[in-house]
Amino acid sequence: MWGVVNGNYAGINSTLINPAGMLHSKLYLDVNMATADLFFENNAIYIHQGDYKPIAFLRSDDNLPKYGIDGLPFDYYTNDQRKDYHFSALVMGPSFSISRRDDAFGFKTAFRAVASGRDIPYESVTFAYEGLGYEPYHNINFNDDVMRLTGMGWTEIGFSYARTVYRRGIEHLSAGITAKFLLGVAGSYVDMENLDYIVNNDSTLNIRNLRGEMGYAGVNSDGPLFNGQGFSFDIGIVYEKKSRGNSARRTGKLCRTPYEDYKYRIGISLLDLGLMNFTSDAAQHVYDDVGAFWMNVDTVNFGNIDQFTGMLSDVLYGDPDASLRSNKIKMILPATLSMQFDYHFRKQWYVNASAVQPIMSAKSYISRPAQISVTPRYETQYLEFSMPVSLYNYRYPRVGLSARFWFLTIGTDKILGFFNLTDFTGMDIYVSLKFNFMKGKCRNKSYHCE
Repeated sequence: MWGVVNGNYAGINSTLINPAGMLHSKLYLDVNMATADLFFENNAIYIHQGDYKPIAFLRSDDNLPKYGIDGLPFDYYTNDQRKDYHFSALVMGPSFSISRRDDAFGFKTAFRAVASGRDIPYESVTFAYEGLGYEPYHNINFNDDVMRLTGMGWTEIGFSYARTVYRRGIEHLSAGITAKFLLGVAGSYVDMENLDYIVNNDSTLNIRNLRGEMGYAGVNSDGPLFNGQGFSFDIGIVYEKKSRGNSARRTGKLCRTPYEDYKYRIGISLLDLGLMNFTSDAAQHVYDDVGAFWMNVDTVNFGNIDQFTGMLSDVLYGDPDASLRSNKIKMILPATLSMQFDYHFRKQWYVNASAVQPIMSAKSYISRPAQISVTPRYETQYLEFSMPVSLYNYRYPRVGLSARFWFLTIGTDKILGFFNLTDFTGMDIYVSLKFNFMKGKCRNKSYHCE
């Protein structure tokens, strides 16, 4: 979402990358009606370049390609690299920010869903796609180490506050914080430390050793809507070097708050510091170096996740409840370190450089991919265009495009995801609808200031 978080008209959306950012906005009041983002990227499955026709796909399911014996709408990569995926969805509801000369505050509501997989063994993707009947992998001893899968959906209500902490000459330093109350809908994780196994044939699985754990909550359809609670925090600082000295003017009207232009701006922030406690419809299962010779695995049938974990425990321990350790789980939010640099090139032209880096590693940690971006942009009150160029996971280059027409922003950080110029491995799209009011401009002419 580089096109909606770093500009001077970002308002409350700037708190998504740095809670101190809203103080430096050109807006004294920003009201978000709706902001949404949908993102997916992976290196396991894909649609072939020649088969990818995004416009045709929207018209009918009949236009989807078909691969494999099951006619699936995607193929898979057959190399022996470990696989990763990341999915995230954000819907930001009614939210606002108010910015004054020396402080700013905001309120936001949002629903978020995030799922990630790291270091997935390549052969598990093959078995998932082809089935256990894939003969080239029969009677091979696969011995896999750490793999992590995590996912969570939650609602958050956040309060943000930013304040000037130092102001002198052309220097301005501010700090901000966002405190969020979280309501967890569902969450799950799989932390596999070792899986040593052989697929003998399409109906026999020899689990030589399994060490790891899994937890889940809220995944049963007959459970309550909210199954957990938690808190999280974003903190950040912003340093600005102004184009001129800081204004000493005090204004009585909020709309007369002056906007002070800058030469460059540097920000650093820590995002999503917190965790979720799931205490309803939850279970944690632990597997301590166990194994089994599982025959007729192809006839396995279960109706929900509890039935599956009970069956697995019975196979491995001879007791359907032996692997159950707790009826509570904790999920760690996608904590990240972010750095931002924004340079005012001339007039309405700017360039921004930003980075995000995950800072934790734990069994139930929802990982956020590392990214570096450079985004040139042109912005006015009614028009804004930006073109983020980013490096996803420090490995995959991407080019995006974003456009704002007064109150509406539409953009993507991966524009090639909408064209058949490469294999389709993921996409990103975001939209933001809001209305706002400029600093230094009052609707009552008697208070208008240039």
